[in-house]
Amino acid sequence: MDLLAPLTLAPLDPIGRGAQKLVYRHPEDPRVLVKVVNPDFITRHDRKDAFYKRRRRIGHYRAFEREVREHLASRARHAGRYAPCRHLQNILGMVDTDLGAALLVEAVLDENGQPAPSLADLRRRGEFGPREQQALDTFADWALTSNVLINDLSPDNLVWHQDGHFVLIDGMGDRAAIPVRSHSQWLNRRYKRKKIERLVQQIGPEAEPARRKHPVAIAIAILVALLGLIATQIDLLLD
Repeated sequence: MDLLAPLTLAPLDPIGRGAQKLVYRHPEDPRVLVKVVNPDFITRHDRKDAFYKRRRRIGHYRAFEREVREHLASRARHAGRYAPCRHLQNILGMVDTDLGAALLVEAVLDENGQPAPSLADLRRRGEFGPREQQALDTFADWALTSNVLINDLSPDNLVWHQDGHFVLIDGMGDRAAIPVRSHSQWLNRRYKRKKIERLVQQIGPEAEPARRKHPVAIAIAILVALLGLIATQIDLLLD
């Protein structure tokens, strides 16, 4: 596989389609997937929001930025050491294609070399048993203790690895205009706990209702996060 060669994807059928991204199998290596921005997303936002074209520096590639940022965040506590995160789909690089810039990611495959089933697939096939439940609990524990931001924890975004664990393939990062969760572990953990409870409700028995937090505690956490964000911007200006 020539990592430097641009790819032609338009004649191919994507194996995955979302509102913002299309996913293709690499034409030369089935172990690699190619993520591009969905052309419909580009057209839709260019038509209704000139801000994307004129003022936003990264434009339509914000989803890629969020994904790369969270991969780095997952390894930040072990900088300078080999520290892969088995719960996030591994990013291999970036390449140019006839559909724009693309992320190269490691495909999660089953024992037959085909795309592995998602959590939604396992539930639909009746293949979600005690082993898968334990793996989902392990993923939830990791999500709540990690500093990774998650915005979409749907059953379709969790894929079953043949080694016996779940991998998050999409839905990473913070879509908020002011990313306060990136500056508050408490808010981040609280947000992810709600996402996990909603996921459990989607795939099985209803989760226990979330414990209500005192509004003063929430307000203090948001204030601390905003102060952290302001301090970060000041540091960048003075650097």
